[in-house]
Amino acid sequence: MQIEQIDEHIIREINAGDEKAFSKLYEAYYVYLNSIAIYYVIDSNIGGEVVDDVFMNIWNRKHPLVYPVHSYLIRSVQNGCLNYLRSQQAQQQVYDEHKERFLSFYERHILSTPVPLQYVEMRETENQIRVAVDRLPSQCRAVFEAYFYSGKSVDIIADEFQISISTVRVQLKKAIDRLKSMLKHLLIIFFV
Repeated sequence: MQIEQIDEHIIREINAGDEKAFSKLYEAYYVYLNSIAIYYVIDSNIGGEVVDDVFMNIWNRKHPLVYPVHSYLIRSVQNGCLNYLRSQQAQQQVYDEHKERFLSFYERHILSTPVPLQYVEMRETENQIRVAVDRLPSQCRAVFEAYFYSGKSVDIIADEFQISISTVRVQLKKAIDRLKSMLKHLLIIFFV
């Protein structure tokens, strides 16, 4: 079914709970709305999720759809994309703060080596950090090293590892949490 074939009768049927009418709306608009979503969020998987959420909201909503639906559907997809982008920005800020703290800790530790004994302690601490990083699960470790040691962005890591941005963020959080746990004896020294 094509977009121009969606008429007021189909909208009334959707409002009455007709699944076939809803399927017609979905088939007519899915590709079009998906292309709009991809334009905003770049990722086709995320774009598809946004569009699916819009259709799920239409099906589950308590208020009836109003004909014509074209502008409503476009605005719903745009709002879904904006909500997604805002949530990603908030998550990125959290990861940037973690990265900043970790790098600051590492920098302070490296800069505190004026005497040979401190150099030995620093090397021992670096070795402890390296051992802790090596104990991370393989994907978790690879994502952590790419982000913190190589300075790659979440987007680049997702592309290189062929995983979603969300998975990269989950792996980074998992790595940070595990390292905090494994290295808490070091963190107490530097953050107290």
